[in-house]
Amino acid sequence: MRTKTLLIITLILFSLPTKGQEKTSKFDFRIGSGVSILGTGDMITLVYENELNYKLNNYLTSSISINLGRSNYGVFETSSFTQGNLNIYLSPFKNNKRTDFRIGTGLTRYSVSDAYIFSQTSLNGKLIYTEYQLETRNSYGINFIIERSSYITDKLFAGVRLYTQPYINGDINTGILINLGYKL
Repeated sequence: MRTKTLLIITLILFSLPTKGQEKTSKFDFRIGSGVSILGTGDMITLVYENELNYKLNNYLTSSISINLGRSNYGVFETSSFTQGNLNIYLSPFKNNKRTDFRIGTGLTRYSVSDAYIFSQTSLNGKLIYTEYQLETRNSYGINFIIERSSYITDKLFAGVRLYTQPYINGDINTGILINLGYKL
């Protein structure tokens, strides 16, 4: 009887999951796409983002990201930008559940290239020559972010981000992104 009881207890103990041996990574990678209003509200851009996050604890996460944006809609013929961001996020309801709500802030730097028509020449009503001018500008700014993510599986999640980025030179970039992430 004693051997049978000992065998049952041993089988039960071995069948229980051991959380202490599971290694969870503190890194996750996100890719996203969305729309932003660049400049002083005069360019609607399509934005692509790559972001690497590091979970400091259940309340704080840091991240680094690179964004690319392009527009053919607005005051310029075309406009594009590259942007680097360094952020810190606060998860006021803890980042240890299936859903994570977080607010963030950080530093941003961007480089924008705008192309516009400088002059055009027509002959008998037909356009024969167009000269374009290119302007570039760089600036530093601050990020303000609100984001919500939900896990689809144990490692895969999706989220929505609202953000605004005022820059020192007077520009502002405000938008929305849908992102897909993977816990490394």
